[in-house]
Amino acid sequence: MIALGTQGGTVHILDFLGNQVKEFTAHTAAVNDLSFDIEGEYIGSCSDDGSVVINSLFCDEKMKFEYHRPMKAIALDPDYAKKASKRFVAGGLAGHLYFNYKKWLGFRDQVLHSGEGPIHAVKWRASLIAWANDAGVKVYDAANDQRITFIERPRGSPRPEVLLPHLVWQDDTHLVIGWGTSVKVASIKTNQPRAANGTFSMSSSINQVDIVASFNTNYYISGIAPFGDSLVVLAYIPGEEDREKEFSSAIPSRQGNAQRPEVRIVSWINDELSTDALPVLGFEHYKAKDYSLAHAPFSGSSYAGGQWAAGDEPLYYIVSPKDVVIAKPRDAEDHIAWLLEHGWHEKALAAVEAGEGRSELLDEVGSRYLDHLIVERKYAEAASLCPKLLRGSASAWERWVFHFAQLRQLPVLVPYIPTENPRLRDTAYEVALVALATNPSFHKDLLSTVKSWPSVIYSALPVISAIEPQLNTSSMTDALKEALAELYVINGQYEKAFSFYADLLMPGIFDFIEKHNLHDSIREKVVQLMMLDCKRAVPLFIQNRDLIPPSEVVTQLLRASKKCDSRYFLHLYLHSLFEVNPHAGKDYHDMQVELYADYDPKMLLPFLRSSQHYKLEKAYDICVKRDLLREQVFILGRMGNTKQALAVLINQLGDMEEAVEFVTMQHDDDLWEELIKQCLHKPEMVGMLLEHTVGNLDPLYIVNMVPTGLEIPRLRDRLVKIITDYRTETSLRHGCNDILKADCVNLLVKYYKEARHGLYLSNEEDESRAKRNDNNMSSSQAIERSPSVRSMELKSKTRGGPIFAYLGAEEPIDQDIPTIGFLTDNAPSFKALIVFIEHRYYGKSIPFGSREEALSNASTLGYFNSAQALTDYANILLHIKSTYQAPNSPIIVIGGSYGGS
Repeated sequence: MIALGTQGGTVHILDFLGNQVKEFTAHTAAVNDLSFDIEGEYIGSCSDDGSVVINSLFCDEKMKFEYHRPMKAIALDPDYAKKASKRFVAGGLAGHLYFNYKKWLGFRDQVLHSGEGPIHAVKWRASLIAWANDAGVKVYDAANDQRITFIERPRGSPRPEVLLPHLVWQDDTHLVIGWGTSVKVASIKTNQPRAANGTFSMSSSINQVDIVASFNTNYYISGIAPFGDSLVVLAYIPGEEDREKEFSSAIPSRQGNAQRPEVRIVSWINDELSTDALPVLGFEHYKAKDYSLAHAPFSGSSYAGGQWAAGDEPLYYIVSPKDVVIAKPRDAEDHIAWLLEHGWHEKALAAVEAGEGRSELLDEVGSRYLDHLIVERKYAEAASLCPKLLRGSASAWERWVFHFAQLRQLPVLVPYIPTENPRLRDTAYEVALVALATNPSFHKDLLSTVKSWPSVIYSALPVISAIEPQLNTSSMTDALKEALAELYVINGQYEKAFSFYADLLMPGIFDFIEKHNLHDSIREKVVQLMMLDCKRAVPLFIQNRDLIPPSEVVTQLLRASKKCDSRYFLHLYLHSLFEVNPHAGKDYHDMQVELYADYDPKMLLPFLRSSQHYKLEKAYDICVKRDLLREQVFILGRMGNTKQALAVLINQLGDMEEAVEFVTMQHDDDLWEELIKQCLHKPEMVGMLLEHTVGNLDPLYIVNMVPTGLEIPRLRDRLVKIITDYRTETSLRHGCNDILKADCVNLLVKYYKEARHGLYLSNEEDESRAKRNDNNMSSSQAIERSPSVRSMELKSKTRGGPIFAYLGAEEPIDQDIPTIGFLTDNAPSFKALIVFIEHRYYGKSIPFGSREEALSNASTLGYFNSAQALTDYANILLHIKSTYQAPNSPIIVIGGSYGGS
């Protein structure tokens, strides 16, 4: 149906052919706006007389609302006929937008907006209400009772009373705005927030508005409506005199020289699809405001794929003061012909594919389109169309692949070549890959294609043959190298692929090595693997040092100094190698000293202590240059320069505790004198020396050497502490000595009692022992013995006297004997042998010669560790038992000094 409002206030209802169906005398002044509900059962109108009237088209129901000011716009709730609330919105010159709805006690008006000038237009779709005033366009969500957005009025547009804004809903989420010379399309998205339990909350929603299309025209917009994915615009064309002025500010006020209005179909980016000039009676005298555009059906456009079903075509009504012009789309084949005529081949193709016209048109349109693009040398566009035109025809695809190859444009077609449904012959894919490989600008495309295409659809060998001649040329790019490596993998040539992966520093190369067992191939790629991931490369080299010896790794890293931080890589490798096998890289320990000093100084001292394969002088120079003091002390100690080492500890480190420990380890009385001497001129050092020498030196001796008048900080407190510590130590020593003596006596008594017990021997044992004794004695010593005498002798031979082993003596034996009187006192009672064993790194105990001879040989320096010392003790005691023919003599070990620890 068509509704027309007149200047006299009458509303006429017509059918689509222009026949009058009904007539309502609704108002006493001009009708300004009309609105149907979505079912077409009610029509609302508003007028300059300030009234809003809603009439039923199928009964006598009529409602009238007075607002006392001219009303310019009205919109019924789309569900007006279904809902009892009977809602509508209306506005006018008063500037108020009224939201009217029915309640228990009658109708109620709610002002949705006011204060920004007259309401010029209002449209309602679903729950969304859009209206325009002098400021711009606003949108309100009736379902959530919230305003969504504001779209500003276009700058420079004519005043609304001169040229009205036009609003139309394309669908439930797109609002089209035509105002002056501006067109905007707003997209409204509604997002329902999740509740706490994860479900969607139906009570509220969040709306987001985006302007998805916006453009300006060179004509006034007298009306606008949706046309599928495009827009129908009723254009008012200005005259020549208007073109000389700023069009956006011009007001069409001509009389008798206006041009025909035009219906234009445009896209959202203002591409013109169609233009028709309308034969409107009296158009010469009309202004832009005198025209309007409406469209049907009520539910909006039924456009689907470019073609409407019969009877469902949208109808457009161009209304002028004297005429109503009905417009509808041409038929499908006319539309396709028009598209081809205007060069819209793609849209023509889309129309044919959507079923608009005979199916025979598909091949014709597609062929014309593709040929047109080839002639125009738009190869990329033609290639993009091939999936639409060739679809599942393998023969057609192969024909066009070779045609593009002849034109030397095959690279642009490669992304669109199918790998299945249909699958082409191997040759087609190989030709395509070779075309990419021969052009450096497409090497990245080659790489992505090789990775994405299944390897079973082509043979890699022809492509490899085309790439290998480019090696070591300027056209060999990194992308081509990686593509070649991928092809080598496809072809099973893993060693060659590894070489390229290493040069390209590919992250997954270590997994690749393990997967394909390529440990033999890593020999020539040390630097690359270290640059890629030194944490994984170092263990790999060490685990495979039988395949790639340390000398090879070090040599390659030294050669690569300009490519990377090779010294740091050397440090990491040699450090890990030393931890695994301290002797594997002994040839590089001199280098390693410097590397530790540069990259990990805290590990240098443990390395110096553990290694015997570096030059002391060179290591010392390195430590001096880098001011590594504790390392200097250690090296000086090994070199025998103990006084210089002590000077470093005292004068540079100022560490008295470490100095005392160092002197104690040297077992040199002269060094104690040197320590005291170096401390005497430093009062603070004298105090620290007093604190740390308890148990090593007599504090009274140090005090006596202090120069008269030297002020020592906190001397009283330190003396008190020394005396207290000395008394405590003396008490502990006496207590420990008493305990030790008591334990030894108890054990010896227990042993003596056990030794007095007799032993039973069988005849076999008696005969064997007698035979051994006979062999050990001369014939003159062999005499007859009674059983009791034999028994006593056997008993004595079976259990000899015990051996008392005193370990860890630090003093000469003659000085140690008085301190262990309990041994010398008790030994005769048990017929025991006392053995003194001491351990030093030089002297008579170990055949290293004199102190000077021992210190000159780096291999003899250092103390025995616990395991070495105990082993040596055991060997000595076994030697004694063997020498004195006492294999069954028990050994009682007493620890003294460090031997006891």
